[in-house]
Amino acid sequence: MAEIEAWEESFAQAAAKDGIELETHTFEWASEPGHLAVAHVADNSGIPDVMQRAEIGAPALAQMFDRLSGLMPVLQSCRLVMPYPAVLVHMATATIVELDSALHFTTPRLKTLDLYPGEVPLGFDIDEYKELCREHGPTSDKWRYGLASKTFGFHGLQAERAYQDAVRDIAAWVMGFSPLLRVPAIDEDGEAAYARVKDRLQTKLAA
Repeated sequence: MAEIEAWEESFAQAAAKDGIELETHTFEWASEPGHLAVAHVADNSGIPDVMQRAEIGAPALAQMFDRLSGLMPVLQSCRLVMPYPAVLVHMATATIVELDSALHFTTPRLKTLDLYPGEVPLGFDIDEYKELCREHGPTSDKWRYGLASKTFGFHGLQAERAYQDAVRDIAAWVMGFSPLLRVPAIDEDGEAAYARVKDRLQTKLAA
């Protein structure tokens, strides 16, 4: 089983007590090639609706990649067998649940949120997320600022995380999943995060 952070595991355990079973998974379409993986998997799916949605989602992600100064030659060398970190999934409703620590709220993330296509349904309040980016960005932008990202170069770790979040949000829609549910967990306390969204989560999954 794919590994997740301990505080994400505590979120899943709290949900399980209420009968919400969340499993950990990785996906080929959420992997190092980013939007190139989304387009490739969609084209090879043979599913008309998936391919049609990819014609909207993949270009939008490409625009984000460019806006974040991504390194296209490097992205083109990446492989589908290198997935992004695992996320929680409610299999019965094909719903991905992702918990976002303070490091997910950055200036690069705000840039991606401004470029989301209107056609993509979201499982979170985008205005709330933009405000959280403005609030925490001045601090989160500095996290390991001197280190390099494989696909975004020096000072690129925040851009990499923002891009990966956008890929999951948009690609989940492309692949026919329910809108990805994002849960702010600034303090990385999984049980507290679940308590805050318990009613909303149960309502969405029941629907």
